[in-house]
Order: sequence, then structure tokens, then C-alpha cells
Amino acid sequence: MRYLIIPSYRVPEVVFAQVKEDGPAYLRYNNDNTKTFVKWDTGGGPDPECINSIVGAGLTHWGPYNKDGFNTEMQTDEWTSPQRSEPRAPKD
Repeated sequence: MRYLIIPSYRVPEVVFAQVKEDGPAYLRYNNDNTKTFVKWDTGGGPDPECINSIVGAGLTHWGPYNKDGFNTEMQTDEWTSPQRSEPRAPKD
């Protein structure tokens, strides 16, 4: 599996028949909704044409990543939800 992070405004460039996501409504976004990602399985073959177009355009993108690199990126504050503290019981 390979992964590419893109700015949200580039979603219209993704040909969803070429990647694993079913459409824009199924994408996961970072905490401020400015970035998302797509994934694809190369099966040892070339990357999808829409990915090559996005990367080849030289515009903003991050990756492509392999699974380990992508998982590392997803652990950053930009992608993880802020931890909510549990309410504390009142002291007597």
C-alpha cells in the first residue's frame, strides 16, 4: 500500500476509481481540514495516473509514503485528536 497526503483543495484531482477511497465523502482530514490523503495498492505495478499527475505537477503534496512512513506521519499532532481529560469526581 502507498499513501499520498494532499491539500484539501486538490481533492478534485483524484480519480477515485484509481485509489482505495470510494469518493470525497470517505476521506479522512487532518485536525484543521486543510489536508487529506489517498491510498492505493500498486501490486508491483506503476502508481495510478491521477497520483502521477498530482506528484508530477510539482505542486504541494507530501509523499508518496510506504506504510511505516505514513503511520509515523499520522501520529503527529496535526493528525491526532487532542486528548480530552475525563471529568473528575468532586472531592468530599
